[in-house]
Amino acid sequence: MKFHRGFQYIAIPFMTAYDHIKYSYHVIGRENIPEGGCVVCANHSQWADPVMVATALGNKYSIGAMAKKELFDIKPLAPLISALGAFPVDREGADIGAIRQSLQTVKDGRKLLIFPEGTTKHKEGDPAKLGAARIALKTKAPILPVYISENKKFRSKVYVIFGEPFTPEPTRTREGYQALAEDIMKRIYALKEKIPNG
Repeated sequence: MKFHRGFQYIAIPFMTAYDHIKYSYHVIGRENIPEGGCVVCANHSQWADPVMVATALGNKYSIGAMAKKELFDIKPLAPLISALGAFPVDREGADIGAIRQSLQTVKDGRKLLIFPEGTTKHKEGDPAKLGAARIALKTKAPILPVYISENKKFRSKVYVIFGEPFTPEPTRTREGYQALAEDIMKRIYALKEKIPNG
């Protein structure tokens, strides 16, 4: 099954209800979401993170998301996440097909969700992958940093925080890509400061 915007539109309210039932779920900074295509970059600590960002973005926007190719080997799951907007990426190498699909997603005016850390085993301060930086630079689209609460537990307070979008300076060097990738992650984790006390 391919991406189906109507299915995504119907599914997001159910996903939102699930988040509110499982957690004390809060969204901060929705006013920062830009119109049109952009690259949504978030930290990644648990499997629930993609759902949380999708529900935080809401039904107003069409969403596409990179997901590890191994998920598409699970037969009951593959058509479902494909219809919701996910597409596979090989994290071990340069996946030209995934890159092309990412570029097209942004050019079509959709929100492209990427986790620059690449895995839930990544820790704050570890080197970020370059994919999000490359795609943003190639499309000249704004980057929207998003922080998602870590160590999420049943009925715990969970926050999805949207930072201010920014458009990076052009670069064509690996050093420039790496600098941007690290800047993205710094902006993401800086959003922790916006979590209300108590």
